[in-house]
Amino acid sequence: MRKFTPAVLVLLALFTVTFATAQGPEAEAIETSETYSNVAAKDMESKAIKALDPNGYMYEFENLNINTPYSEHATAFFRDKVIISSAKKIGAFFTKKDKNTNEGFYNLYCGDLSQKGDVKNLVNFSRSINTRESHEGSIALSNEQNVVFFTRSVEENGQHNLKIFRAEMPEYEWTNIEMLPFNVEGYSIENPVLSPNNKTIYFSSNMPGSKGGFDLFSVTINDDGTYSKPKNLGSEINTHKDERFPYIMGDNSALYFSSNGHYNLGGLDVFESKIIDGKFNFPVNMGSSLNSTEDDFGFLMDQSNSGFFTSNRPGGKGGNDIYYFKREKTTQILQGTIVDYKTNMILPNATVTVVDAYGRVVDKITSDDKGVFTTTVIPYNSYTLHASKDGFIETEEEFESFRGDDFKHTVTIKLPQAKAEIVKEDEKLMIKIENIYFDYNKWMLKDESTLSLNKIIDVLNENPEMKIEINAHTDNRGRATYNSKLSNKRAASARAYLLKNGIDASRVISNGYGESQPIEDCGTKCSEAQHETNRRIEFLIVE
Repeated sequence: MRKFTPAVLVLLALFTVTFATAQGPEAEAIETSETYSNVAAKDMESKAIKALDPNGYMYEFENLNINTPYSEHATAFFRDKVIISSAKKIGAFFTKKDKNTNEGFYNLYCGDLSQKGDVKNLVNFSRSINTRESHEGSIALSNEQNVVFFTRSVEENGQHNLKIFRAEMPEYEWTNIEMLPFNVEGYSIENPVLSPNNKTIYFSSNMPGSKGGFDLFSVTINDDGTYSKPKNLGSEINTHKDERFPYIMGDNSALYFSSNGHYNLGGLDVFESKIIDGKFNFPVNMGSSLNSTEDDFGFLMDQSNSGFFTSNRPGGKGGNDIYYFKREKTTQILQGTIVDYKTNMILPNATVTVVDAYGRVVDKITSDDKGVFTTTVIPYNSYTLHASKDGFIETEEEFESFRGDDFKHTVTIKLPQAKAEIVKEDEKLMIKIENIYFDYNKWMLKDESTLSLNKIIDVLNENPEMKIEINAHTDNRGRATYNSKLSNKRAASARAYLLKNGIDASRVISNGYGESQPIEDCGTKCSEAQHETNRRIEFLIVE
């Protein structure tokens, strides 16, 4: 395998061909590259860097058979094909060489893309776009694929800087090639990509307004075909080092790009920034399943979670190689417990609604008899957990899955109790609380029911002259005599709890009415919901 100096690797990887003498910018690039490599090597020894996990995705990838000892870079999908930029020689004797790299100039090629990710039959993408003495790099196509934006190197004061050009295809060939007006002399503007609606161009540049090195910018394409001024994507995305090779998913759900300024494994790493409500979320390293300690960039992916990226990692064929990948999401378990806010007593039958960062309900579950609920979450995503239960105040809990490997998250949600109300129903004055629960055919109070009865105690303590009648009712399943006895025992259990907790016996009467006073008079055709309505304990105020 051919050996490259650090400066040449940077040039090949990034298509930023800022050529000068060894005492000029190139010498500065060598120093920067070596310094960063030393820092990265030291960082790799720390636990923090080693702890970078797969970030929610497991990648399988393979080196493509079209790679050569020269440098290749996948740039865009084109119909059922893929477009690459390569420095390989075509007709070696006649190919012009770049004297700074001693390789051919980068040109664009188009290859057939199979379902297995193979790229075959590479041909010249366009004789009108490719040149012999300039580099043609990253490319972006409109949805109709009749307009193309691409990078081409331009010599400026003895240096080659990349610029973004536009061309259109009214019939069979790309024509009307023009350099776009927002290019800035003396700086590189590169790696164009179009938003899904084709109204915004994202690109990378070291132009004035960058925070240091290369930053990601955007330009709006106006309705009249003019362009807005470049806008820096901001400190959420850009750092004092390099951010390059933007790629927007076709559903506008995420921005992918490469950076050596964010928390990484070394060199350029691929990052993902979720797009929520039109805003870029803080980028997350795609993790050790994809990234290496070398440069990894040029990420592009279709909706089937397969695509390409470029890397100069060891084991390649030389220079930068294109890798085809498939990825699968890592789903994680979120297990939570619902408890009372004051006592930490478990709360069964609470409802938990899981809402993702896009406001979509992704799950709705009920806590079991131990107050536990279980759901699945996607790594590095934000969720809101809405917990509710009859007799309690609905509570929201924010949750973020800040891990990327197989993991079981745990969370505890505390629900404050709602106060009991004094209401009038059917001409009867009563203390209104949630229903009191008993096990099937049992009359002993369940633990959660004591929380409800505590509300009755609070009302009686606040109203020392008040007297109440506890009336228990059953549904109409089973024998009437049995239901009458069961309801009496349940009412007596509730009364005993009140007396045990300081309420004078003279203030509480208990009665069991069995199935004789249904709210839903549905006979033998009652639904489960109607049965549940009829099973109840009422607290009537008698004085």
